[in-house]
Amino acid sequence: MKGKIWTISNILSMSRIVLMIPAVYFFTAPITFHREISLLIILVAVATDALDGYVARVRNEVSEFGKIIDPLADKLAIGIVVVLLTIFGDIPLWFTVTVLSRDIVIFIAGLYIKVKTGIILPSLMSGKAAVSILALTLVFPILKYPSLQWLYDIFLLITLGLLGYSLAVYAKRFVETVRVHSPGK
Repeated sequence: MKGKIWTISNILSMSRIVLMIPAVYFFTAPITFHREISLLIILVAVATDALDGYVARVRNEVSEFGKIIDPLADKLAIGIVVVLLTIFGDIPLWFTVTVLSRDIVIFIAGLYIKVKTGIILPSLMSGKAAVSILALTLVFPILKYPSLQWLYDIFLLITLGLLGYSLAVYAKRFVETVRVHSPGK
């Protein structure tokens, strides 16, 4: 793997995975404001997602490992949160299956590209936007404030649209990359 692993930007990405441990603990803890505390930890994790790429570019720390750990941390963090919310009955199973299926398809396609071409493709802006809106959407079921249900319903629709759009953009890049790097080209 080219480049350094223990860079500030990569540590920020890895911290997103580690932050899920206290987030899950507080979400399930029988204490007052447990969901709010969990949400604060999740928001810190979201902030690391906003910072890691910026830090990597500013400090010239863009690495092959970073291209892997950043989206993997996103997928793991989002996966943990949606599964947890589904277990507690806060979001529908079909939504969790949609989110996880999209992430699994993108991850497997990325692995395929890496194995076939040796290229590690970076995350796309459409994917980053979809995950950011998804994270915002998940705030509503985490807090479970009935007065915000209408806002959650709107964000859920927007999120589904962005997830579908980003999947289509990733699929297009996958097809183009395979076509360009196929034998005989």
